[in-house]
Amino acid sequence: MAPGTDTRSYCELTSLRDDVTPPTPLYNLTDVTDIDIYECSNCPEQQSGPDVESTSVLGALELQLDEEQPAGTIVGDISAGLPPDETTSLYFISDHEGTDVGSDLNIDETTGIITTARRLDREQKDHYSFIAVTMTGVTIEVSITVNDINDHAPVFPKKKAVLKIPEHTAVGTRFSLEPATDADKDQLTTQGYDIREGNVGQAFRLETKRAANKVLYLDLVVNGLLDREKRSLYTLVVEAFDGGSPRRMGSMTLEVTVTDINDHAPVFNQSRYHAIISESLPQGSSILQVFATDEDEGDNGLVLYEINRRQSDPDRYFVMDIKSGVITLNRPLDYELKRVHELVVQARDNASQPEVTNAFVTIHVRDYNDNQPTMTIIFLSEDGSPRISEGAQPGQYVARISVTDPDYGEYANVNVSLEGGDGKFALTTKDSIIYLIYVDQVLDREERDSYDLRVMATDSGTPPLRAESSFTIQVTDVNDNPPLFDQQAYRQTIPEVVYPGSFVLQVTARDKDQGPNGDIRYSLLKGKNSHSDWFSIDPVTGIITTATALDFESEPAPRVTVVATDSGRPPLSSTAKVDIVLQDVNDNTPVFSSNIYDASIKENTPAGTCFLESEVDKMDTSSVRKQLR
Repeated sequence: MAPGTDTRSYCELTSLRDDVTPPTPLYNLTDVTDIDIYECSNCPEQQSGPDVESTSVLGALELQLDEEQPAGTIVGDISAGLPPDETTSLYFISDHEGTDVGSDLNIDETTGIITTARRLDREQKDHYSFIAVTMTGVTIEVSITVNDINDHAPVFPKKKAVLKIPEHTAVGTRFSLEPATDADKDQLTTQGYDIREGNVGQAFRLETKRAANKVLYLDLVVNGLLDREKRSLYTLVVEAFDGGSPRRMGSMTLEVTVTDINDHAPVFNQSRYHAIISESLPQGSSILQVFATDEDEGDNGLVLYEINRRQSDPDRYFVMDIKSGVITLNRPLDYELKRVHELVVQARDNASQPEVTNAFVTIHVRDYNDNQPTMTIIFLSEDGSPRISEGAQPGQYVARISVTDPDYGEYANVNVSLEGGDGKFALTTKDSIIYLIYVDQVLDREERDSYDLRVMATDSGTPPLRAESSFTIQVTDVNDNPPLFDQQAYRQTIPEVVYPGSFVLQVTARDKDQGPNGDIRYSLLKGKNSHSDWFSIDPVTGIITTATALDFESEPAPRVTVVATDSGRPPLSSTAKVDIVLQDVNDNTPVFSSNIYDASIKENTPAGTCFLESEVDKMDTSSVRKQLR
């Protein structure tokens, strides 16, 4: 080694061939341009002596390949980096420890062909370099760059993120979101973002900015008015995409909660409240309750109540529960001293800067109640009795009620209510002076013929006094049901020879109506060939009897139609069929078809020969035929 050469940083050149044992040391590299050659007994080129020195020649070779290529893919040939007209049959390869050249690449030291030993991942290692030295001392720096492919999609740090934004945040306000990262580089890394779902009313938009570190940062920008009372939650699906073709995408769910600000004042359910109390009302009694709501939430929506003492009730006759809004009596009242108290009550929320709303309460004081109400009931039927027809339609009036109370001299302080009737009747009023009972549902006397009702009139005194009246409403009948026979068809068998007036059978019909509407009378329907004149029927009992002699030979099975008719106006009726089967009796003598018969017979006619046949006609069910022999 030449004097003064720095050997502090060096790498040993080792042979990759199994059949070559390298010298120790074979080469000592001080830098890429100076090579000191030591004697090597295994190297013919160095057997001329230990002091032989060679001038080094430096070459460079830059190679590229795409990542994720299969193992065995050819990367390049070291020989391409040799000077012109330079050849070699063996390369010595330097492999710095930790460079992964030996594990990731296969280098044929004879041919100089470089292939991959496994699939290379640019995101794990994007560059390889090593030095190859020929036997003649030519040094080649080999640099291999692993090119990126679009094998990664953008990935957000979290699949789900939560963001809280106050309502009424100014349009254009930005909120930084964690950006998506893509292990690929340049055009193949994250190129943009979209809101794919959930952006109701286009309330938000996205803006991006590429930083010096190549990360595409993301801001959520308020794009419209946010009102928690209309929508308190937006579930956005934010999508990131790269510049590949086809491009890869990743997404996350962003839940944007619109938080409340105190932008609503409490609202009373009434602007003015009224109450009438007795001067004898005990101290601590509840008088009325005011109620207000606030559309905000939390403390911004918590409503608190109080009496404005600057404007009303400086003597503190009344106090108010701060949470419930119930006004109670704090001091005894004196009707003669003050008959009307006007209160200004306020509802405020519990925010740091509360919103306040006012309402007015008027409290009338009256004398102690010592007279009960009186009622006058007039029934609107024709005879003034408590009754109504079952044919009355809903809305038809049944009774008129008037109420008075000597304590007040006015009717607005009396409450009238109706009990009973199973929902068939109801109470109405237009002026709180005259009340009317009316039919509320269809009536059916056959289902129920009476209803017990009770009317109560209660004043507003303390204690309240009440008058009541009970009565029974009778439901009168209308002819809405026809008579119905027990059977639609009857059948009876009788001999043909019976005396007129003989019993045949009895039919029965029933009518659900009452009075004349339910009275039934029976009759036989007259008609041709019906033989209804053979029979008669009792109009009251429905018993059918024979009216004349019967004749089997004329009609063996006569049929009659029975009619049942009620006495309503107009009357309703129904019919039933009656089949009567006659049993034949021997009530007819035989009759020869001729009174005189003539016949001739030859002599010597054998005995038993028929020489005359006569026929006897019998009206009953058989006939007679005679032969003379």
